[in-house]
Amino acid sequence: MDWEKRSGATFEADKTNVIHFPCCDPKVDKTPALVKGRPVQPKDCVKILGVMMDSKLKYRQHTAYAASKGLEAAMELKRFKGLSAATARQLFTATVIPTVDYASNVWMHACKDKLIGPVNRVQRTGAQEIVGTYLTVATSVAEA
Repeated sequence: MDWEKRSGATFEADKTNVIHFPCCDPKVDKTPALVKGRPVQPKDCVKILGVMMDSKLKYRQHTAYAASKGLEAAMELKRFKGLSAATARQLFTATVIPTVDYASNVWMHACKDKLIGPVNRVQRTGAQEIVGTYLTVATSVAEA
């Protein structure tokens, strides 16, 4: 860790994760890296600055995590009764959207239709709560 000494940075072996991003070869070297004399096993998925990155950069775990946190926040809006649509929308915009949208410019490009379904469910739940519609109302009607 020559760079550590030159830059003045410090690394803790307990807090260090190793992940390989192979270019073409799907076989990944599972040899542990040594950090301050301690072996650190490579992982398939690590959390870096709040984004869960996997070795194939598909972001499946992060998409599921963001959608579950967003749905949890959207369901909290149901607890508030008697809010005007403007207030409910402001709460949705201030609490739910940042939860789902965090670092989306990093991971959204890798999302396919199947992965984006849970994120759309968050949007549908929020739209239903803002407008106050029944569960059977079409998403396009609730969003309009």
